[in-house]
Amino acid sequence: MESRDCKICSSVEGNLGDEAIHNDSRQHRLNFLLYEWNKYRKSLGSDRHGIEIKISPKPVNGYLYNYEDVPKKGKHYLKMPPTMLLKHGNIIEFICKIKNIRKSGNVILTSAMLLHPYKLFSIYDLNSNLEGQYVALPPHAKYSVVVKFNVEHVVIGSFKIPVSFTFQTTGEKVETFTIYRAIIVSIEDNIIPELDTGKSPFTNNDWPRDVELLIPSATRSHLDSYCIPSNRSMYFYLGLQQTNRMNVEEIQQLSTIRKEMEPGFVTMKNYRQFWHNVIWIEEIAQTLMLQTYNMENVRVDKEGNWLKLEVPGLAEKRPSLIVGDMIDLRVHNDHRAYRGLIKKVNDKTIEIAHIDEELLNYIGMLPDIELDAKFVLNRLAYERMHQAVDQVVGNNTLSCLFPEPDLADRQVSEVVHVRDSEFCNQTIVGNYEQKTAVKKILNNTSLEVPYIVFGPPGTGKTVTIVEAILQIKRNTSKKILVCAPANAACDMLTEKLKEGCKKGELLRITSESVDAQNLNMHIVDYTNYDSDRQFNKVFAEDLVDYRIIVTTLILIGKYTGKYHPDVVFIDEAAQAKEPEATCAIGMLEKGKQIVLAGDPRQLGPSTASHIARGFGLEKSLLERLMELDLYKSNDSNFITMLKQNYRSHSTILRLPNQLFYNNQLMAMSAKSENDPLAKIFVFERIMGLYKQTAGNNCTGILGQAVEFCSVISKECREGRSPSYFNTKETQTVLMYIQALLKINLPKEDKVHPRQIGVVTPYIRQVSILMKIVAFVKVILIAFYLIQVYKIKELLRKNHLEEVEVGTTETFQGREKRIIIISSVRAQKDLLLYDKQYDLGFVKHKKRFNVAVTRAMSKLIIIGCAYVLEHDSHWQAYMNLCEELGTFCGAPRARRTQEVMDDITRKFGAVKLIDSQHDH
Repeated sequence: MESRDCKICSSVEGNLGDEAIHNDSRQHRLNFLLYEWNKYRKSLGSDRHGIEIKISPKPVNGYLYNYEDVPKKGKHYLKMPPTMLLKHGNIIEFICKIKNIRKSGNVILTSAMLLHPYKLFSIYDLNSNLEGQYVALPPHAKYSVVVKFNVEHVVIGSFKIPVSFTFQTTGEKVETFTIYRAIIVSIEDNIIPELDTGKSPFTNNDWPRDVELLIPSATRSHLDSYCIPSNRSMYFYLGLQQTNRMNVEEIQQLSTIRKEMEPGFVTMKNYRQFWHNVIWIEEIAQTLMLQTYNMENVRVDKEGNWLKLEVPGLAEKRPSLIVGDMIDLRVHNDHRAYRGLIKKVNDKTIEIAHIDEELLNYIGMLPDIELDAKFVLNRLAYERMHQAVDQVVGNNTLSCLFPEPDLADRQVSEVVHVRDSEFCNQTIVGNYEQKTAVKKILNNTSLEVPYIVFGPPGTGKTVTIVEAILQIKRNTSKKILVCAPANAACDMLTEKLKEGCKKGELLRITSESVDAQNLNMHIVDYTNYDSDRQFNKVFAEDLVDYRIIVTTLILIGKYTGKYHPDVVFIDEAAQAKEPEATCAIGMLEKGKQIVLAGDPRQLGPSTASHIARGFGLEKSLLERLMELDLYKSNDSNFITMLKQNYRSHSTILRLPNQLFYNNQLMAMSAKSENDPLAKIFVFERIMGLYKQTAGNNCTGILGQAVEFCSVISKECREGRSPSYFNTKETQTVLMYIQALLKINLPKEDKVHPRQIGVVTPYIRQVSILMKIVAFVKVILIAFYLIQVYKIKELLRKNHLEEVEVGTTETFQGREKRIIIISSVRAQKDLLLYDKQYDLGFVKHKKRFNVAVTRAMSKLIIIGCAYVLEHDSHWQAYMNLCEELGTFCGAPRARRTQEVMDDITRKFGAVKLIDSQHDH
């Protein structure tokens, strides 16, 4: 039976035959009512039919309210700082004055009610006439009801309650109608700085194809062995989808490409052409993404024979540029362009060399001339991945990437024995899993297929593989290649390995594109940079002189076919695309050893194309292998899972351990466990700061290592920017940091700003939208979430620059004593129906896992409980905090069966269409 998606509900329903059952379900009835409500509510907001409703806050001690009344839209806004709410006794009352302004004819008020049950709001009338009764309003008569906002503790947030007033006319023909009003209470400190965004130079405008391009010899690329085939590019742009404009020949060509992709994932049979096609699809998406940074009407500074161009967002890697990337420049809308080479990347500017003299002279004469700029995709990584795929297939090592389960039946003997005293890192001796992994790798028990070190957060994965590398170096004569996807991981590996290596044994190959100012000086003696930070080129013949080579996966591809190690280690393998991993594996001859280390439960490789993602480019080789029976058997000859966590407090570890690691992890950090900070309820300290201002005292409630602060608010945008941020969550982040720094602890336990990390959504969220015009037009829209920059700016203004703020990706593989997570996704409207909730990044289990496993002693999540309730992982975290008594802020508004029935009943009394005028 065919499955279907309910047009109203967010869930996919079962079979077509179940439609009637679903439509009669409690959930569908409620969603249908809310769907209808959101369709008609604007027309219900205004006064009409002779009824006038005025709402105003009840005066208290002469306080002048920041109150905005917009009756035409049916909305009433009140803003108040937390300190003033405390002085109001945490209570605000709104007087709703109803008046019949007709010249004749009574109108009956049949009901006045809150359309959603919510703990913070209640409604009553002073005379209790509406309790099961009604109120008759003669001409010019008035009647008042009160909506009361009452919180137990001061909270930052925006709280909206929908109120309906239903009326009935009298006379021969009885008519009914409803007037709706929304009361919004915003509790906030006005402390959020505006970012000086100005007019963005980024246009997303492509250049005409007839622009003449002058390319100096220094920028001419030799990387053209695997260019996107011109006879296939159209189909890749279309995501391999057929269109009505295709002729018979084009349909046949598309069919050929589709057959190369069967059965929809990589196999030994399709390996070569499958990955070539997927990499080309991804390259197109990345090209289009870079196009969003095309700039118009910009000015450059001429400095001798090079140019300086200001590029907004460089520090946040939007766009992400490195030395060696290229850029095309032209006078605005001119027919001729000039290619240059980026020689330096600063925080706000790039420096461009090798520009044609013609353009340099022109700018010299007209320094204020406006130019257009277009960044050119660096194809190096794509060329290296294509080459590596061919190399793996060509050198007959492909079979090792598709191991059969019967390999487990082979008898393997351990011939090299290591005594406990012979371990370089003695902490490993007491860790059974680490010790096992080192011995199995040393004895190559997996033979030609990869050995996997499955390293959950804080379990010492890198320590384990470093020990294994040093043991192989000590006990054998093997040449070892150590790779990782990123430079930071390679630097860390080198720093640990140098403790067991002489200078002539270990070489960290660093690309000349790395800014010499950012070199890790602890390892510079082991790199191809000299003491003056001058780059030295490394040739293939130089590599044989070293026992251990460390470099990135892409850079090692430079030596394909020229360097043949005996063992390849790939650290952070779960973050590498499979074709990227083959850059290292392709260096091996058949039968040599492979070791992969990583955690597929955390963030994997990122892709720009959802088509490439669908074909598995976002799944690492390590993750694909771990789905095979050979590795699922947990045979220690092929895989070891590290289980002792040395990072996090047991309470912080409890939920990810349960959700992602089958409760196999053991919390071993005595430092985190005994940290007094874990026993302090920080939210209560925030309230203490406010109470001190209001003249009250703090009570000192015992806390836990985890907290959830519920903030009801809504995402905001600046001007026409597509970037979203959440001001109230930003305020709450600052409040938490200030409270943490003021906690009175012994000197050695005092909180320092450097110990705090703030995690918020990834900076860039890319979506590819395809629209066909003639044959093909692909539009790529990049959405930027600027919560990171809002928080950074706010902390800077409060002299808290040492608090690190970044995305989930920023903190992967790292740790902080305290982690504060701002989820950003929010919605203050309690009456949205399910399908309107787009959780986006929030509903991403790997991102969740990384975020909640960075903290050592204190994990604080700030988010909208009502939105996060829709994801099981966030819901489990909130449940844990409720169980521990550390759920704070705005109360949860759960959609229980009782709540759903209550809302459904109330909407049954609401007249969405006025019967009086039949509209």
